[in-house]
Amino acid sequence: MSKFKHLTNEEIQQMTFDWRYRGWTTLELLTEEEVDEINEELEKLRQERIGTISPEGKAWGDWDPFAYPHKLSAKLEKLFCHPKVLEACEFLMEGNVVGMQSWVYFKPPGQLGRDQHQNAFYTGCGHNEIINTTIALDNHDPENGSVWVYEGSHRLPVLPIEVDEERAKTNPTFWRNERGKPCVMPEGHDFKKIPGYIRKGQVVLLHSHNIHGSEPNRSNRFRRSFLGGYLKEGANFNKGSHMKREPIDLHALVKKHWRASDEVNYGGF
Repeated sequence: MSKFKHLTNEEIQQMTFDWRYRGWTTLELLTEEEVDEINEELEKLRQERIGTISPEGKAWGDWDPFAYPHKLSAKLEKLFCHPKVLEACEFLMEGNVVGMQSWVYFKPPGQLGRDQHQNAFYTGCGHNEIINTTIALDNHDPENGSVWVYEGSHRLPVLPIEVDEERAKTNPTFWRNERGKPCVMPEGHDFKKIPGYIRKGQVVLLHSHNIHGSEPNRSNRFRRSFLGGYLKEGANFNKGSHMKREPIDLHALVKKHWRASDEVNYGGF
């Protein structure tokens, strides 16, 4: 028996190895039926948003991402505070966690990828003080634009970003803006680039110093995902002029949404 309520001993052992040597790890999280229920909720929210104006004063595109979707839906709020995700984050960061941000990405066919970056550059957190998660709402693979990682790069410090507009012009398959230019890899590095294969319903936990990115979606399939940011309680972070991050009491949300008896079968959304 595991001393953890939501994680098995085998999962703990694998997470411990992955976090030390790889800088990312994967867990089984949702059933296919639960994911389908989440996707139905996202489609309803997307339809409601069509024709409205974003906070920046622009009309929403059909497939633009949602920032803080947990504020729009009780089902997504429940997903954001999933007890297994919280337990994994608290184990890996060795302390209590609070929420920092959430996103939903649809990534339809033809959407651009994201160039190499470290999440810590934007959040300003210390080493191993924030974990970013991706819950796969479709099967993710390189053809539909999955996330790839440089395995072991989490041992690096926060790297500077590259300011090279000419490179942007000659490499148009990747999305970038002032917050999304590629970080500069150290010369002579031997980190192995690992393509992402994530099954629908799995969650990937990513170290904030890990260098990662994503490919363009070259398929005829969507690559939907729910992203979460989980901060070690008490850690400093950048609120951000765009995201305006504030700590979120996830344990209060757990009490709101999850029954104390829920262990493995979480009872749907």
